[in-house]
Amino acid sequence: MRLQWTQDLDIETRGHWATMEELLEVGTFHLPRYENTVKTCRTIPGQVNPSDLTFATKFVAVYLFIKVKGSRPMTYQYLTVVMVRTAKENGGFIDQRKFKTSSKYGFDSLILTYASMQVFNSYINFVRPLLKPQCEFALVTRNGGQHSKLGDVMSRLVFDAIGKYIHLTRYRQIVETQSLNQLTSKEQRILSEDQKHSSAVAKVHYQKQRSREVAVMAQGCLQKLQGAKG
Repeated sequence: MRLQWTQDLDIETRGHWATMEELLEVGTFHLPRYENTVKTCRTIPGQVNPSDLTFATKFVAVYLFIKVKGSRPMTYQYLTVVMVRTAKENGGFIDQRKFKTSSKYGFDSLILTYASMQVFNSYINFVRPLLKPQCEFALVTRNGGQHSKLGDVMSRLVFDAIGKYIHLTRYRQIVETQSLNQLTSKEQRILSEDQKHSSAVAKVHYQKQRSREVAVMAQGCLQKLQGAKG
């Protein structure tokens, strides 16, 4: 199935396109299991199923991709616990320009809303410690190491929820397509520029403006597109 997915990426092919409404169902579908896992981790950690711990990491990654930003996997792969906790004191802002390895994979800043901070903190405070982390990175594997396959995680959990194969590039295309009908021209430009994190144009754009301001505006546009407030 994975080989077929890799080879067949035509957006007209059934199963390779979804609406924003369908993508938002992914979080709704998986949320009960995540909440139950966090509750078990908090109250009776000795009885947590290892597969649920692994799932919790996957859920947080997919939540970030859909609700925060459809960024490159490495953006979330290299987020550290310190960066997330500092963001809480900085209005949810994470400035990747200050991250020592950001130049290796392109510039990208994030805004964590109150809701996304709640999800991330529940993972860091209750789930992550049970994975016995051996590194500083926020999202870790069952062995406690840095998670390096977040892109695959996105595709798998979306497929499990809505039966469609949506990879990150496709997700960004869906966002831009739907923005044509729901956002103003100015909002479309902001969101489009924010998504083009790997291009030289976007990097120059960020350098000319305060990255926090741009990230805040882009997050607002995404929330409007999703019909969300939190």
